[in-house]
Amino acid sequence: MIKETVIQDQDKLLEIIKNSGQFDEDGLAYVEHTLEEHFPNPENALWYTAHDKTPVGVAYCTPEPMTSGTWNLLMLWVEQGLEGKGFGSSLVAKIEEELKNKNARLLIVETSGLDDFATARSFYEKYGFKREAHIKNFFDEGDDKLVYTKSLT
Repeated sequence: MIKETVIQDQDKLLEIIKNSGQFDEDGLAYVEHTLEEHFPNPENALWYTAHDKTPVGVAYCTPEPMTSGTWNLLMLWVEQGLEGKGFGSSLVAKIEEELKNKNARLLIVETSGLDDFATARSFYEKYGFKREAHIKNFFDEGDDKLVYTKSLT
């Protein structure tokens, strides 16, 4: 089940993200701060949680500044061991549905070019995202940024 993220989901979601091993302390602090900022002012971003008795995944999407109808899916994460069970695709479908209701026209997602993110890249391609850009050494030396887009119109 996909629901809007509520404050009661926060601790479990942060645990899932931390246990992934893909975020350093600064990244975890950024996610926690961004989530905390969302609760009193939810109209500026979309946060959705996948539930299977407890939170098992999260999606975070925000409008891209200085654009008309472009949104950025900044986070899509599913608890380790639950990949491939439809939680990620359900989260993306919910984001796309809500963005279409908002008359958004373009969804972008950025990911790493490292081997650890090969599954993420193939997931986005499977769900209709097209690779548009490749920025070398963006996240760190040897860690390229890949940008994918999907038309919502």
